[in-house]
Amino acid sequence: MYSVGELARKANITVRTLHHYDQIGLLKPSGSTEGGHRLYSDEDVMRLEQIAILKKMGLGLKAVQEMLDSYGTDWLSCLEDQLQMVRREKEKLEELESMLRVTIHSVQMEGTLNWNTMFQMIRLSQKDPAAKQRFIREHFTAEERKRLSKLPNLSKDDPLTLRWTEEVARARSVMHEDPASPAAQDVAARITGLALEAFDGDQTLMNKLWDLHGAEDNPMLLYPFEPELLEFLTRAFEYYDRNQTVHGAVPAPQPSGDRIRGK
Repeated sequence: MYSVGELARKANITVRTLHHYDQIGLLKPSGSTEGGHRLYSDEDVMRLEQIAILKKMGLGLKAVQEMLDSYGTDWLSCLEDQLQMVRREKEKLEELESMLRVTIHSVQMEGTLNWNTMFQMIRLSQKDPAAKQRFIREHFTAEERKRLSKLPNLSKDDPLTLRWTEEVARARSVMHEDPASPAAQDVAARITGLALEAFDGDQTLMNKLWDLHGAEDNPMLLYPFEPELLEFLTRAFEYYDRNQTVHGAVPAPQPSGDRIRGK
């Protein structure tokens, strides 16, 4: 038999924890001394080890007690219920992780936490994802859809996404300069190169997707850049395109209409 102190040391827990387990009926000592002090048997030690294992599985004390008391009759269903609960919690944590990554990347691009942008992002996240897939199937070819899967994703930390956030931050830092300035043209060149890399050099796809930025319905659920930044980039790309065309280089992405300017 083990005293409460001996068992506490053996199990690496506190005496207070054993007292609590006794009070709630989770682990009652099998005996006691003449002076009324608790004594624990080897069977009690085994039950304590079972409690520790079930706690590591994420079960609360009430669930642990119910599970131990129903040993041999309902272990399987109890474990399956716990597994389903863990899966639900995992989904919640993954959703939270995704939201935190998006928010971090947003702050990196904008230099601050833009609450208006976050409100828009929340509204976008509440839209039916099936609608986006329908739009993609209707407006992009099979080959284009493969390339779209390589787009930067703000909920991830892949190298392309990190480079994209850096370039957007760079663009925002010079957006009040002349679009034809060296700094603006450097941004235009960098973003053009990054876009061509992401789209495997597909200029048509690059222009098609760029044209969707600033669209009021935002069918692709793209990051909601402010109209001023889109206007600056459009003009910077136009100037960059003219210069590159003269030299026979690849042009920057060009919108097909005024939607990109937020009009």
